[in-house]
Order: sequence, then C-alpha cells, then structure tokens
Amino acid sequence: MDAYTLKKKKDTKEFHLFKGVMTPQGCNSAVSSICEKMKNSESENNVFTCYNENEARTKCAEIGREVCGTCVSHLYSTDN
Repeated sequence: MDAYTLKKKKDTKEFHLFKGVMTPQGCNSAVSSICEKMKNSESENNVFTCYNENEARTKCAEIGREVCGTCVSHLYSTDN
C-alpha cells in the first residue's frame, strides 16, 4: 500500500509530498518529492508520515496553499 510523508523544505518553508510504501516497520519514502523539487536532505521536519492517500489529501487541504501544488495534485490523479 502507498504511504505519504509531508516534509517542510528548509529554505522556502514550502511543504512537499514524498511517496513511499508501508512496511512491517512503518513506512519508507522516496529520496525526492513527487514533484522532484525537494530531496529528503532539504527537510526541516515532517508534518506527517505514513498517511494513506485519503489522509494525506485531507491534511494537505487543511494546510492549504503552502503545500506544493504539483505534489498535492498527484493525490487527485486517476492514474496513480
């Protein structure tokens, strides 16, 4: 099952989504954000980890415009 992590970028303070998968130990995430404009090493902190698609969509909507539009649009596509 897919898992999502939302990270805050150090320099821009913008939030980016990282896609991963659930594992027996929790979840992992890709090295780069969905939009590929952020690397894990550029993260200031995690807003959430191991959310499913619906949980991630809801939380990103609550946060609003600070979430990268390219990343969040992935949660709404029909061909994930």
